[in-house]
Amino acid sequence: MLGRSQKISNSSPSPEQVRKLLTGPEGQALIQLLQADGGAGIRAASAAIQSGDMEGAKAALSPLLAGTEAENLTKKLEEQL
Repeated sequence: MLGRSQKISNSSPSPEQVRKLLTGPEGQALIQLLQADGGAGIRAASAAIQSGDMEGAKAALSPLLAGTEAENLTKKLEEQL
């Protein structure tokens, strides 16, 4: 969901791996991009996820993740998994 390219993996990242990714420089830069709209996209995605609407969550985050900078950041994060 984070980027246009997706790595096929047999296992999900652990909470510790996710924490490390999000607290690193690329993760922090991606969080800043996701907050560019004042957090509206994240709130909409969260609400969609809570109601089981994964497509709605993707749609809410898509505009924030559409740029080259977001794509480069997500690729770097995926490589770290």
